[in-house]
Amino acid sequence: MYKRGTGSDCLLIGVYVDDLLITGADEREIGRFKKQMKELFKMSDLGLLSYYLGIEVRQSKDGITLCQEAYALKILQNCGMEDCNPSQTPMEARLKLSKRSKAPTVDSTEYRSIVGSLRYLVNTRPDLAYSVGIVSRYMENPTT
Repeated sequence: MYKRGTGSDCLLIGVYVDDLLITGADEREIGRFKKQMKELFKMSDLGLLSYYLGIEVRQSKDGITLCQEAYALKILQNCGMEDCNPSQTPMEARLKLSKRSKAPTVDSTEYRSIVGSLRYLVNTRPDLAYSVGIVSRYMENPTT
């Protein structure tokens, strides 16, 4: 993330590989920055942000919303849970987990991959943060 300017002329520029995400309060300043970049580099303007790093972005005059529905469905599909029932609570109330569990072990690589995916999903689903944080504690030797 880079910052250019100060006050109302301030721009924030997010860079990921060869993509730029530009935001600021002054549309003219954004336009000037884009023009400068086009003079220096071969680039195209894709318009308003709609999808970035797996996050769907919806912009309207009322505000901006972020959504990872497609990503969440992909996680469920990868885990064989695409037909699961929705739940109001992401974890059983008062669930007790232990690092000394005698339950059968599970594939730790797969477990870590799922937990990593869930940790990225928390960007738009803070309601899952506590539950994902709890299961993250058991990545060393996960059991059923």
